[in-house]
Amino acid sequence: MNKKIALLTTIFPMNESYLIQFFDSLEKQTFKDFDIIVVNDGYKDFNKIKDKYATLKIIELNYSNTHAKNREYGINYVISNSYDILIFGDSDDYFKNNRVEVSIEKLKKYDIVINDLSLFYNKNYYNKMYFSNRINNNSEIKLELILDKNIFGMSNSAIKLEKVDLIEFDKSLIAIDWYLFSYLLIKGLKAVFTNETETFYRQHSDNIIGIGKLTEDKILKGIDLKIKQYKLLIKENIIYADLLKQMLELKDKIKCIKTLELINNQNIKFPLWWEEIKLIEEK
Repeated sequence: MNKKIALLTTIFPMNESYLIQFFDSLEKQTFKDFDIIVVNDGYKDFNKIKDKYATLKIIELNYSNTHAKNREYGINYVISNSYDILIFGDSDDYFKNNRVEVSIEKLKKYDIVINDLSLFYNKNYYNKMYFSNRINNNSEIKLELILDKNIFGMSNSAIKLEKVDLIEFDKSLIAIDWYLFSYLLIKGLKAVFTNETETFYRQHSDNIIGIGKLTEDKILKGIDLKIKQYKLLIKENIIYADLLKQMLELKDKIKCIKTLELINNQNIKFPLWWEEIKLIEEK
């Protein structure tokens, strides 16, 4: 029997050209038999997009809440409607034409697949296959790798749903992807990284990875995000207790110029999401 496959995204008032690029890449997928579940939080005239891409199987869900609750609503819709595979994709990104096909193939052996990212801004690609600078193709990704950093995004991951129950996110959760996949790894799901396909990851001021210095404001936001993350995950695994302690200590120290300098002078090549936000002892 054929697998029932969903690609889930959320949309909101946004640049129409981003959606065109997103749906163009889905229209060009080598594997065609999948539904596109769209949680629409306030995007007007989506019928225009649906008409343009009439060959795609688009299911629109009108729902408006926080980012976390919008994701929760979409994920639970997919689970409740007996899909076998859930592929995530952000509506301001786009994908190599084999992404769905490669995801399905990798999920024959693993519960979760994470694919590589190529970073771009406007029409400029400035870091192709970013994660491959740090991670080898077909590497199994264990919880230890993402305790204090992340590679799982809502645009480069896919899940086999047979071991996944209905989920509930804290309404104010920010790092939804990092929390979700940490939780699934804690529960014993197995994940693999592949660079045999890629997500073209659009860079914005709030999602830039791997470039530029961190300001005090960005570090404080990162610290608060990690504190939230660890407070939630400590309920699932005590391993997060020490990480939470470190973040609380860092928050006390961050007003010190020396601490800011230590964080920005780490010289981590190709840092992963949130990797630079850490407590560094002075030598």
